[in-house]
Amino acid sequence: MSSPAPSDTRARILEAAVKLMSAHVADASLGRIAQEAGVSRQAVYLHFKDRADLYLALVRYVDETRNLAPAIRAIEEAPDGEAALAAAVESQIKMNPAVYPIASAMDAVRRQDPEIDRAWQDRLADRRRGARAIAGRLEAEGRLRAGLDVETAADLIWSMLSLRVWEDLVIGRRWSARRYREHIGEALRRALLKQRPGAAKP
Repeated sequence: MSSPAPSDTRARILEAAVKLMSAHVADASLGRIAQEAGVSRQAVYLHFKDRADLYLALVRYVDETRNLAPAIRAIEEAPDGEAALAAAVESQIKMNPAVYPIASAMDAVRRQDPEIDRAWQDRLADRRRGARAIAGRLEAEGRLRAGLDVETAADLIWSMLSLRVWEDLVIGRRWSARRYREHIGEALRRALLKQRPGAAKP
């Protein structure tokens, strides 16, 4: 029997990690992941230099394999900043159910493991850059409300669309996707956008 191709082995390792974390298995060590994938621990280290590297690759793998790329493209290709903001809200509805088990596992151990925290901070930085891009579009289009600068607007987008807020509302308070979309979208519009001429005051 021939050995699996390197790319197949990498995918098996990542799928094994997804399976363990989605099942909330407490021991998601590299050894346990290797066992679940049916490969040696050394094979894991051939593809990932440490657990943080695997966790970071895992989040990106989930993005790629769970058909989440269209949600990102919808933000980038939106016709204007307000549409990009709406697409960002929609992306949380589509992405978070798939990402949540992995993110929860990372959050549970990151304060005790500097390697995992490094992967966590890298992910947060990616999200902050996305929020900054939307805020920059809104400013360029003259849509930010008076007194609001781009960095503050980016912080508001970043925090209001955080996984923690989604978890509190959708997991904790059992909000539907429709309710999340409606109320988070409206809260962001009120917090960020200059009122259009002729629009009724809230």
